[in-house]
Amino acid sequence: MSDDGRLVSAAADGTVRVWSLGEQQQIAKVRVDASLHCATFEPTTDEVLVGSAAGVMALGIMDT
Repeated sequence: MSDDGRLVSAAADGTVRVWSLGEQQQIAKVRVDASLHCATFEPTTDEVLVGSAAGVMALGIMDT
């Protein structure tokens, strides 16, 4: 979870979702071509980092 109340999730089907805890809703959804294991925010760059068996990817997901 980020300091501003966002939560990021990753799924085995390659879906990355960003949730607003304050608004209690999904605010972004991205699909990548990988089976994902984990996700987190990188606060210094405001990127989402996702991990898969192939390695780590950085995604720049803009606020909606």
